[in-house]
Amino acid sequence: MEINVEQAVRLAADACVIAGIIFLALQLRQSNRLLEAQARYSLRQYRSDVTDTFLSPHVLEAVHKYAAGRDVTPAERSAALMAALKGIELWEWQHGEYRAGILPREHLPIEAWRSWFNGKGLSPVPFREVWELRKGMMNPEFARFFETEVLQAGR
Repeated sequence: MEINVEQAVRLAADACVIAGIIFLALQLRQSNRLLEAQARYSLRQYRSDVTDTFLSPHVLEAVHKYAAGRDVTPAERSAALMAALKGIELWEWQHGEYRAGILPREHLPIEAWRSWFNGKGLSPVPFREVWELRKGMMNPEFARFFETEVLQAGR
């Protein structure tokens, strides 16, 4: 039996290529898992940050005064509107993560968005006013999604 050196080298090279592809696939899988974990962590952090904003005593007081139609200072009005904007920007970010395939649709809290938008959340945040002011500046895909899935579906 004669061993052809050229064939042996070619087989060894092919085996190395296959091993490299397998290694690369394993590395990609691990990287994807890490990216998914990072996305979940970022979402949790962002949601927590927005919650912290609304729990700030001056923001909470401003939001309640503003929603009740009581006289507010310019700073209180700004605090209420900026808190609502921060919430809507979180919703836009979550939608972007959904569109990118990172966040499953069932993780979009659409029912909560409807509730908060219609003033039925824990705090009477002026989401509706901020939406009307800023919807033209939002990502157009998010704006369409929000209009159909949150506003129209919530009627």
